[in-house]
Amino acid sequence: MKKSTKTITFTALLLALGIALPHLAHSLGGQTAGAMWLPMHLVAILAGMLLGPLVGLGVGAATPLLRFFIFGMPPMPLLWFMVLEVAAYGLFAGLCRKQTKMPVWASLLLSQVAGRGVRMLSLFVAARLLNMTNVAAATAVITSELITGLPGIVLQWAVIPPVTRRLLLFLKKK
Repeated sequence: MKKSTKTITFTALLLALGIALPHLAHSLGGQTAGAMWLPMHLVAILAGMLLGPLVGLGVGAATPLLRFFIFGMPPMPLLWFMVLEVAAYGLFAGLCRKQTKMPVWASLLLSQVAGRGVRMLSLFVAARLLNMTNVAAATAVITSELITGLPGIVLQWAVIPPVTRRLLLFLKKK
């Protein structure tokens, strides 16, 4: 397979996983399962690490949008925050791993921090645009989301490093 064919194939596969995994999580664990297990985040980080920052950005932005158009989830007020956050995960994972050649664990850590940072920044900007001055409320929302997502963060640490190493070997084969 040519490299471009592999890239297109893996991009499509990751988009499909980004749509299917949250659906599976919600089916098995209810409405809060997505916020707990962070399946879209996992897929966007993998896309960035495996295929680079632009594909990671694209998969990260497209996944919540496709899920919204197919399933109506995430709901509209949260959709745009999810698009920014998940796109940031893919972008930063790709920049750290592919552009700077950081180890997988360092790329994962930095992309997790950057994705949450983009989410926090977008929430604060939206609150400011809506003339909401209660910073404590926004901080409580962010803290609550971080605590709720701890199982997903642990899952990312368990899955992403070994899967990335194996798939990178496969992608480099001619």
